[in-house]
Amino acid sequence: MSRHHLRTAVAGVPTLIVMGYDRPLNEYFLQLWVDGPGPDADEPTYSSLDEPAADWRDIGTVVRKLGELGIQVPRSMIGAVVNDAACRAGNRIVEHAPDGGVTEPSS
Repeated sequence: MSRHHLRTAVAGVPTLIVMGYDRPLNEYFLQLWVDGPGPDADEPTYSSLDEPAADWRDIGTVVRKLGELGIQVPRSMIGAVVNDAACRAGNRIVEHAPDGGVTEPSS
């Protein structure tokens, strides 16, 4: 599984966006977490697992959901996730910055 992280704010709330590619399921995923301590940080505020009828094999589903939630991520983040699927990448964690910068602490 690849995991791509972006720290941002959604409606003024510090939020960790996690998206990536799940090799065993051969599909993309998306999660939103409150980015900070406290009880709200224990469970995702949104998870693609809660929408099993959506086609998570299509990156367009992730892009549409981000749009519905009013979230913009760097285009490079979407491209990196698509590349992970094309390469069937796993065991990868990548930190993205709003300006498109990338850090891969797992390498």
